[in-house]
Amino acid sequence: MNKIQYENIVTPAGRAIYPWLINPDTKFNALGEYKVSLSLLSSEAEPLIKKIDEAMEKAKALAPEGKKIKLQDPPYYNEVDVDEQETGNILFKFKSKAQIQTKDGKTVRISPKLFDAKGTLLRDVDDIWGGSKIKISADLAPYYVGAVGAGVSLRLKAVQIIELVKGGGNADSYGFEATEGYEASSEASQSGFDTADAQEDF
Repeated sequence: MNKIQYENIVTPAGRAIYPWLINPDTKFNALGEYKVSLSLLSSEAEPLIKKIDEAMEKAKALAPEGKKIKLQDPPYYNEVDVDEQETGNILFKFKSKAQIQTKDGKTVRISPKLFDAKGTLLRDVDDIWGGSKIKISADLAPYYVGAVGAGVSLRLKAVQIIELVKGGGNADSYGFEATEGYEASSEASQSGFDTADAQEDF
């Protein structure tokens, strides 16, 4: 089986849907998962879709030669509203494990790093609600598993908060403006993200 190196990607700023970024979701996985869906305009989504589709071809190449390959659904799909009508946006699904087991049997807890619009590392965010405007850093991970087939996962690494929504409100209700962004007073750290007004993400 061929080995493959994961590619890191940084998304454009989009709207967070059902974010689990502060505490992991344990409903279907006792070890917990951090996860979030990101809503992007279809025009902004095209470069990421292209990268995912290219990674799917790499995932197929991981299968044994001559074996019929079952393909998993890609980690993106058309967004629909409450009336099941397409919005014109694309949703991307990101997730990461909250715990991993090392070779010596130890359990290591991991969580996505959070940064503000200026690239400052955040350590005291109480919660991040749906509707927050964020960018995501993730590993584009092709895989092949005999029991399930070939696919691509978007492994969540870090999140940059451009506009923070807390307590169930939306960005407009809090008076946020994308050009100003969310800025914290915590100690600066290298984030790997561009500033909030960056235009090129791929």
